[in-house]
Amino acid sequence: MPDEMPKALKRWESTRQQGKLKFILISGVLAWGIPMFFVMTFVVNRPSDHREQPWWLILVSAVIWAVGGACFGFTMWTISEKRYQKHLAANPPQVPPPLQPPSDAA
Repeated sequence: MPDEMPKALKRWESTRQQGKLKFILISGVLAWGIPMFFVMTFVVNRPSDHREQPWWLILVSAVIWAVGGACFGFTMWTISEKRYQKHLAANPPQVPPPLQPPSDAA
């Protein structure tokens, strides 16, 4: 009897149907890159004398964190997909045997 698919892999099965690009943009750039940009730019790396940061430095930071978020999303996609494919390889779906035509024995 094959192992039942864990809940995380069932969620991944649903998530992966949305596509790699959408996953990378939403989970990587929007959910990770943008929050990290705000925290690292305006909280952690705030100048100690409270002067404003130059606009070009903020722009560079935004680009760096957006690219980092895309890399994060791509990495998470790759890891999740490998786990999913590994589970499928270890637990192939059960296909019922083909129906036999009725015999003409009378």
